[in-house]
Amino acid sequence: MRRIINFGSHFFASVFLFYLIGFSISLLLIQSNWIDMRFDSEFFIVVSMIVGIWLYFIVLFMNGKHLALWTNKKINYLTIIATTIITLFATVVAKEGFFVIPAYITRKALFLSDIFSLQQMNIILVIWLLFGLCSLYFAEKETLSLKKGTTLVWDQFSKTKRIGIMSLFAFLQLFLLCYLAQGEFQTMINQAVTIMKNADVEGFRDYLLSFGPLAAVFSGLLMVFQSVMAPLPAFVITFANGLLFGWFFGALLSWSSAMLGAIVCYYLAKFLGRPVVEKIVSKNGLHWWDQFFEKYGKHAVFIARLVPIVSFDLVSYAAGITSISFWQFFWATGLGQLPATILYSYLGQNATGTVQILFFMFTIVIALAVIGMLLKPKFSKFKKKPQES
Repeated sequence: MRRIINFGSHFFASVFLFYLIGFSISLLLIQSNWIDMRFDSEFFIVVSMIVGIWLYFIVLFMNGKHLALWTNKKINYLTIIATTIITLFATVVAKEGFFVIPAYITRKALFLSDIFSLQQMNIILVIWLLFGLCSLYFAEKETLSLKKGTTLVWDQFSKTKRIGIMSLFAFLQLFLLCYLAQGEFQTMINQAVTIMKNADVEGFRDYLLSFGPLAAVFSGLLMVFQSVMAPLPAFVITFANGLLFGWFFGALLSWSSAMLGAIVCYYLAKFLGRPVVEKIVSKNGLHWWDQFFEKYGKHAVFIARLVPIVSFDLVSYAAGITSISFWQFFWATGLGQLPATILYSYLGQNATGTVQILFFMFTIVIALAVIGMLLKPKFSKFKKKPQES
């Protein structure tokens, strides 16, 4: 029971400390009318709280003790004092009650506007403040009971890998902040995801056209984005590029941007190492690819790229933690994806009405061809045995 209380108090202390930090940043930014008109600064709160949760799990599961900022008395006092001063200043400037602005900002940041009134939110905030202060006090007195037997130890990572992991997480949080706080950016992303999920090639073509001269740039960025972190159908982008830019330039754009995405995945895996990559993808998936790479060696990436139904980013991440050199990976990826890219671009230019049917037909044909190529040696051995007997 004591261990559960220990875990819980440190968890709430981390979330509360970073709530105060996010709340203070939000209040300061809201004072600028120019920023407030273009950016919902309140969402700094939710992003900051996610940072606190992330650091808590690094401390608990990776023994990163020095990242437990909520156990530092000086940091806690400075944060509480700064938050109080900033809140008083914002209250005076806005000529509102002391708890009106905090309740309004917190309610909006945590998506509670349709659930609680300002009066109810004030009560919740008072309870949250008392509970948070008690958690900080307990966290200062009691050391967090770290999980034993962990294979991931933060301090055992090289300085480069630690910086890389922090940078990757910071980028993801920046993306989340922009998505939540900037309405136009959120609309743009939602529209792209919806069109791609529905395999609407002509709709995606029109979407790219809305960016004018930058259409090719946004197409390339979306291809890299889906390659690295979004499970979206890349063939929609390839078909749309063929429809918009012609089969040759469309294929060139799709091929080069997909190659860039593959390179980013490959080096992310090299940079972060296997333990972190296992968290990004899956341990079982990587184990399967280990066996596949071991069996087919340098040809494994080329074979995998020929089959459109195989996850593009998973192959890239898996290759990054094997002994396959960059140039082997580069040429295998480039040559392996070239036939499908050219065909999709050509079909996109000439047959957009049957995109999904053509895609699945081509996928089945290529998959059967590759499977036949892989099983051919086994059938050859099977035929030889009766003849020898």
